Amino acid sequence: MKRALKYLLLSVIGCLVLLSVLWVTVTRWLPVVAKVYLPENVTLSLSQPVLNNQQLLVANIQLKVGNCLWFDAKDSRFSLFPMHLLVKTLSEDNQCLSQLSKNEHTDDSPISIIDIIDSLPAFSVVIENVEVSPWGQYQGSFWLHNRKGASLALDYHGENVDLSAYITPTNQLVIERFSVQLPDQEQRLYLNGEFGLPLTTDELPSTGVLDAEFVLSHPAKLLQAKLHWQDKQGSISLYDKSTGDEIAHLPWQFDANVFRVVDGRWQWEESGIPLHGGIAFQIKNWQADIADMVISGRTNMVTEGKKGKANIVLTLPENKINLLETAITFGLNGQLKYDDMILDIHLPSQITGPIVAPAISFRSGSLLRAYGRVSPTLLLQEARLPLAGTMLSAEGISGRLQAILKVKEQYWGSFAIHLDGKANKFTPDQGKWFWNYWGNAHLPSLAANWDIKGQGSWQDTLITLNTLNTGFDQIKYGLLSMKATRLILTKPLLWQRDPIKEHFQGELQLTSDRMQFGSASYLPKITTNAALNGKSPADFLLKADLSTKEVGPIVIFSRWDGERFRGQARWPEQSVSAFQTLIPSDLGITLREGKLFSQAAFSIDPETGFIAGGHWRVENTGLWLKDGEVSGLNFVLPWKLQDSTWTLGEKSPVKLRIKQLTNLFELTEIRADLSGTYPPTEIKPLKLSNVGFKMLGGEVSLDLLRWPQKQPATIRLHQIELSRLFTILKVTQFAASGKVDGELPFYLNNPEWIVRNGWMENSGPLALRLDTQFVESIKKDNISAGSAMGWLQYLEISRSRTDVNITNLGLLTMKTIIQGFNSQESKKREVHLNYTHEENIFQLWRSLRFGSNLEEWLEKNL
Repeated sequence: MKRALKYLLLSVIGCLVLLSVLWVTVTRWLPVVAKVYLPENVTLSLSQPVLNNQQLLVANIQLKVGNCLWFDAKDSRFSLFPMHLLVKTLSEDNQCLSQLSKNEHTDDSPISIIDIIDSLPAFSVVIENVEVSPWGQYQGSFWLHNRKGASLALDYHGENVDLSAYITPTNQLVIERFSVQLPDQEQRLYLNGEFGLPLTTDELPSTGVLDAEFVLSHPAKLLQAKLHWQDKQGSISLYDKSTGDEIAHLPWQFDANVFRVVDGRWQWEESGIPLHGGIAFQIKNWQADIADMVISGRTNMVTEGKKGKANIVLTLPENKINLLETAITFGLNGQLKYDDMILDIHLPSQITGPIVAPAISFRSGSLLRAYGRVSPTLLLQEARLPLAGTMLSAEGISGRLQAILKVKEQYWGSFAIHLDGKANKFTPDQGKWFWNYWGNAHLPSLAANWDIKGQGSWQDTLITLNTLNTGFDQIKYGLLSMKATRLILTKPLLWQRDPIKEHFQGELQLTSDRMQFGSASYLPKITTNAALNGKSPADFLLKADLSTKEVGPIVIFSRWDGERFRGQARWPEQSVSAFQTLIPSDLGITLREGKLFSQAAFSIDPETGFIAGGHWRVENTGLWLKDGEVSGLNFVLPWKLQDSTWTLGEKSPVKLRIKQLTNLFELTEIRADLSGTYPPTEIKPLKLSNVGFKMLGGEVSLDLLRWPQKQPATIRLHQIELSRLFTILKVTQFAASGKVDGELPFYLNNPEWIVRNGWMENSGPLALRLDTQFVESIKKDNISAGSAMGWLQYLEISRSRTDVNITNLGLLTMKTIIQGFNSQESKKREVHLNYTHEENIFQLWRSLRFGSNLEEWLEKNL
């Protein structure tokens, strides 16, 4: 008996020693034992456990996949009665999953889920802080509680995720609530539902219903998704919760080999455009590894515009899914229609690369083509985007990138532009795109044909136009025309699109062989240098200077705001001789001296066209005429040009002042004011007023000349000295002295008359003297006529009146009444003379060497 007790005592002591050794060495042997049950390259490590108040404390427990720390539990506490596990912090790194290898000795036979749940004891697990990498925003607290014979409940709470679910005694998984903030989105997903648990791990749940809610940001919509299934079939439906409309319905079914979605349908409205279509796809070997799955399908979208319905189809032939090296072919073909626009799509393509960073390669024949009316004034004749050989990835487009654009604008005309270049990972403001461009256009608004070519690039946020060569065969707008006009870049055009350092700059040069004003005024070959500086092509300032060999520089400041081009120009003061070419040659005017100054403002936009206004000022100018000269000319011309109509003197009249004009007669103190529009109209006539000058010791004035003319303009003669007139006319047979007054009603557009019912009368005594030799010669030829001429040889006239009429053919008719007496006759006989004279004034002016300018103008216009 004593020996038995001795052996029992030794056995107890041995067990205690063994347990002590095992406890002390637990950090060494436990990882070795766990290795049998863990995947091949997963290892367990832990710190030395500590007993404290009937709780087992472990500071660190770690699972590693190779050198990657997969799970890291800190400050774990375990109690057995009741069974409870508390973990302060648990960190998990999903990147370790890529290094996880499968253990060949692992048993892959299905596991009974129901048996596992039924065999679980009562326990609770609490993890105060769960951190899962790389989804750190979803960290939270975890609670798992199982009450024997009741329910297995799970709760997870965090700032961006909230889950509460439990398994009932009847093996139903009930999700009371689940909400999650979607990554990089403003919206949150809400879900709830229940489904029956499958019997084993290789089966799907036999029945189930899930409801989910989420909000779309653009456009803002509250959507509801419903998933339900029974055995091997079910459906997914998506609803607009505010209207109750079904957006999508996808009925599905599966068997052991194939998962199918058949006769699916969807509808949507985008920017007021109703869209709808169907969808069908299938996945073969859906229960196998992803690499062995084969996916195929088809979906379409129907659109409708003013030109009818259109259909676009996405076709996916059978493709295997390879997560690391994808090679999925698909085709996108058909048309899209919206209002008056049509988009033709033909895109045979292939998705390549890893599934997390795929790229789309466009195959031969890939083309996007759009055409139709963009707006009431803009017609897109064709926009072609050939994509064969290009590749699209998350980084952008790479390969040859070209485009062809043909448009017709109601005001500006037709344009055809070609782009051809090479892109490298290009998206707007990222990557690189180098291109050549060329094109042509017909601009009816300017009566011009236009061409363009050059080179440029788009590198990240910087767009550069390295070269530009563009020009017009001619430009005609109203009275302005230009020939052989070309525009080139003298410094590259740079557009920095980065909002922080946004900038737009460049320098250009415009040349033209000739700038014509009207039919006879012009500037010879002109050169304009311009510098652009601003934020963008829709917002910049332009500073330019225009010059010719003799003229300028004319300084121009302008601004383009994306809708209107406006600015001002200043012609610095310089000698008028530089502007000789602006005076029509048929006027026979040669500029001699004087100064000219001008400034103007202008604007150009499609609605109002070209509008300009300003004023010219000419000071102390002298010039030669065909038959005379002008000195002391001062001229102020305020003007405005719009719709090919000149408005002269809108706020103050055009003012002409001339000190002296020497022709057949000498005119001094000439003045004239002009206002109105040219070409003139009945509503806006051209008015010449305040006209007057001094001549022959008297004065000639014109009250108002209106064009078109409704009533005659009266030319008034005041105190005209006849002796000066006869001296200038160099008439030797007779002479006259004294002063006359008169009025000549003057017509511009009368079908019969130039002057109608005009008259002249003496304003004091007149004297008529005949040359003695002239009288004697008459007496020799005719004694009676000579006797009468003797009465007239010296005649003092007390009353004289002449009625004057001139037809538009130049026929002058004068009827003269003269009353007077010959003071040299002893009897002072009274003379009463009625005289009628007819002559063509055009021929008379020629015979008198009178300047032909007025004659030619009258003949041409009357």
